[in-house]
Amino acid sequence: GIQSSGTKRDSLHIFRPFCIAINPYKRFPIYTLRTMELYVGKRRNECWPHIFAIAEGAYQGMQNSGCNQSILITGESGAGKTENTKKVISYFATICSSGKRKEGEASLEDKIVQTNPVLE
Repeated sequence: GIQSSGTKRDSLHIFRPFCIAINPYKRFPIYTLRTMELYVGKRRNECWPHIFAIAEGAYQGMQNSGCNQSILITGESGAGKTENTKKVISYFATICSSGKRKEGEASLEDKIVQTNPVLE
């Protein structure tokens, strides 16, 4: 089934278990810490379609089964694969970070996001 975030102008749709991002060039204020907090501990069907819902599903799957999980982010050149990968990494780093670090030390999120060119 298709789950839509509600209006024709919205940019995310989920075809279970896929999340399709449309119009990656338009900026929406939907990647904030507050938005992340809405998805922590929730199942995909409990929230609006979002890349954080996919990330949380993978995280819960890993926690519950103890098995590795995969998220496939695909698309044509310029479709937003790198940006969505950064959002997933940011989500994991944020929910897994203890928040404790030495003065001047980069955050866990910053360290992980810096590895993105290696992951590509």
